[in-house]
Amino acid sequence: MSTANFSNTDDEDDPFLVTSSLEILSVLRSIESRRALLRMHVEGREVAIITTILEIDAASNSFIVDNSADEDFNRRITSAELVNFDTNIDKVRIQFSTAQVTGCMQDGMPALRVPIPDSLQRIQRREYYRVDIPVSNRASATFTIRDDKGERTVKFELKDISAGGISVFDNTHVLDNALGTLYRDCRIELPEAGVVVTDLMIMRSLDEILLNGKESRLIGCRFFELSNPMNFIVQQYIGKLERKLNAKRRGFE
Repeated sequence: MSTANFSNTDDEDDPFLVTSSLEILSVLRSIESRRALLRMHVEGREVAIITTILEIDAASNSFIVDNSADEDFNRRITSAELVNFDTNIDKVRIQFSTAQVTGCMQDGMPALRVPIPDSLQRIQRREYYRVDIPVSNRASATFTIRDDKGERTVKFELKDISAGGISVFDNTHVLDNALGTLYRDCRIELPEAGVVVTDLMIMRSLDEILLNGKESRLIGCRFFELSNPMNFIVQQYIGKLERKLNAKRRGFE
């Protein structure tokens, strides 16, 4: 894995990371009191369920959530090395991971006990605004395509980027544009920031006829399980684009 212009970066460099135990507990209590819906899933698997926090037990450093009606899913959750959660509160995305989820009973009903995480990410929705990529210095994304023609890599130009994902031009209709299609280990080259390697999930597809009569297809992709170091590179790049855009607006470029 190559990550140009990136070195000695750890969790402290993540501007969205919360590590204070009191603050983490406060966020979880807010999720509980608002009955916010939590998406729970195992890393590397596409199956997920929506659950809620039933109770927070600070004394045992854990909280309890509804389990699934699917017993096979519950078995996978309790045997998984890592379980991921995400939700939204007041236009803020909350996401965290934890291990050693166990089965328990809550008010006479089966439930799941989850250790309180050591850290979580809290991302303002404004960070998900898409920023257009300058034509003069295009970023690109390389996908591995596997079909009846075999396996090959194809590079696409980026149209825009946000903290949540990217949009790419696919005018030759190479990508499977079905919602939820997952492409593994995509390589995103971001000029003056570095290289991001992550899985991408197809979220939208838009076909247009341009003024010159040519067809254009825009594919929107969501970062799937983006790691903290990769997220840092994305944030660096977005910050550079925004600073250049602001400078241009003020007549400095």
